Amino acid sequence: MLDRSLLLFFPDSERKIVRTLYEDAGAGGVHVVEITPTDPNATPRLIEFTARRSDSGNGEFALLVGRDVGERALSERYLRTERDRMNLFIRAMRDGLVLLNVSGDIVYVNPTMETFFESYELAVVCHRWMKEFTKDDRSDLQGLTSAYGGKTLKLEAGDGRTFLVSRSFLFETGKPSQVMLMAKDVTEQVLMEKQNHMLELELTRESKLAEFGMLVAGIAHNLNGPLTGILGLCDLMKMRGTASTEIEQVRKQASVMRDLITNLLTKSRNESEIEPRELDVRDIIETELRFLEGNLFFKHQITQNLLIADELPTIYGVYIDLSQVIGNLVRNAIDAMYESPKKHLTVKAYVQERYLVLQVADTGCGMSKEVQAHIYEPFFTTKPKQHEASDGAPAGTGLGLSSSRAILARYGALLDVESEEGHGTTFTVRFPIGRKPELLPRGEQHR
Repeated sequence: MLDRSLLLFFPDSERKIVRTLYEDAGAGGVHVVEITPTDPNATPRLIEFTARRSDSGNGEFALLVGRDVGERALSERYLRTERDRMNLFIRAMRDGLVLLNVSGDIVYVNPTMETFFESYELAVVCHRWMKEFTKDDRSDLQGLTSAYGGKTLKLEAGDGRTFLVSRSFLFETGKPSQVMLMAKDVTEQVLMEKQNHMLELELTRESKLAEFGMLVAGIAHNLNGPLTGILGLCDLMKMRGTASTEIEQVRKQASVMRDLITNLLTKSRNESEIEPRELDVRDIIETELRFLEGNLFFKHQITQNLLIADELPTIYGVYIDLSQVIGNLVRNAIDAMYESPKKHLTVKAYVQERYLVLQVADTGCGMSKEVQAHIYEPFFTTKPKQHEASDGAPAGTGLGLSSSRAILARYGALLDVESEEGHGTTFTVRFPIGRKPELLPRGEQHR
């Protein structure tokens, strides 16, 4: 029609394809050819040719239909690039993603979600999570065509882990709706929040205890005056020969009270010191045990066995550091024997090679290997919290052993444990002899 050969419309490199179109016309071949215009400023065209043999002229003619598909090809290329980019993004996501169909079956899982759960448990977890989501909006997997908005919940996985899970719905025209769950593991964050809350409670408790300790010291100091007068009067009556057996009993009980008050004042005064000095371990142990006699369970039901060597080296340190460690170990031993039929506490202090060794042993409930693996973790405890414990029963915060270990680390001391369920526990502390650690005053240690 153009008085030009069809081949002239094509560059030399494409003329072979034109011949192929003619030869394939009988089979209805389709070929996409990029045609370069003669105008160098024009953009090359991407043409899709369809060839079909003509029924007239004994098949000597071929019908060639061309369609410009350049824009469609660009769109498809763009969509393919965007799809690949989206797939790469989804696979690289640090959050887990799962798609469910209307029957609740898993359609797609990204690699992160596969690291969160085994394939056999993921379906169970997703089903449980969907039930949590449907509690409020009353939706279900069969009703996903309703336009429920996205929602985020903090949900448990059933194995101690916590996830922040977002649910949203995918709607496509003419296709069944799908639900998408995105999960972020926030277990450490939740644990940290819980630990911070517990730490706040513990700091509040310590502040109240410190205030109470100051009050007790003041009361003890005020009681000393009347007690000194009572004892002085008893001594005067004895000197005059007018003291009776009853007066001697008054004098004896007053002496007991004076010793208790002296112990309280000594402990309060020593624990208020912040400068390190040479410390006598025997004195600290005996002071702590006398102080704990205020615990009636300890005083009346536990048998004490104190084995302290005669010649012990001093330890250079801050008094409250050692009193806190010894007090924590002894209180743990007391609590462990609360329901034990045999209640024997043994405290030893002796020298072994280059170490001053302190041992606190009980005949309590003991610990399994699994529990022993976690006892030095902050806030880990097998005891109920203070507000959860029954009257008189042991309670804990999970900070005793972790704080003791941290304190001992500053002294280069080692803390070991041996325990057997049902047979008791022994904690052993080894202080290196002759070491003078660089210690900050206690008030500066936590800055």
